[in-house]
Amino acid sequence: MQKLSRREREKLNRRHEILQAAWNVFASKDYNSATIDDVAAEADLSKGTVYLYFQNKADLFHSTIEMGMERINTMVQEIVSSSDDPVSGIREIIKRLLDYSEENMDFFKILSSGQAHFEIHAKMMAESDFKERMIQTSIRSVIILAELIQRGIDMGVFKQVNAEDAAFVLTSAIRGFTFRRIIGPEEFSLPEKAGIITDILLDGLRKPT
Repeated sequence: MQKLSRREREKLNRRHEILQAAWNVFASKDYNSATIDDVAAEADLSKGTVYLYFQNKADLFHSTIEMGMERINTMVQEIVSSSDDPVSGIREIIKRLLDYSEENMDFFKILSSGQAHFEIHAKMMAESDFKERMIQTSIRSVIILAELIQRGIDMGVFKQVNAEDAAFVLTSAIRGFTFRRIIGPEEFSLPEKAGIITDILLDGLRKPT
């Protein structure tokens, strides 16, 4: 891989700073209320600097959502890559994803909002490259997790199942609890649901003893 120049690294760092500022702004305001001025102020940059990196608020919003999804993919990849024990790896993934969802609940509220769905759908219909990127980003954590489940199948720890289907079930369960947490009305902590998700999933994957 070609080493980035100092200027390229600085541009990437600045872009990341703007995205993190946008994350904070969109998490504290709804899409319609948030402005580029808000993001610039949060990043301690001029409005013109933000426009050097992003075309408009919609572009910034889409990029912020992509960043959040990539963080999840990176987290899952790190756990899968460092896990020798598929059972422990799945337990860790469930725990970490629920912790991440709990810590970033405001962002997930935005992600599940009608405005987010409208903006993302409109851009996907207008730009095929963005559509393909979003699809690949959305399914990457499932594909990565399926590698760990398949490893468990090959080791004889898990019974024969479709690894991608099992991975989809796991990630869907976490998304489902996150959505339930968002819409209420009962109050609960997402990390406290790790046990039930883990037990149900692993009891279904383990071979009978």
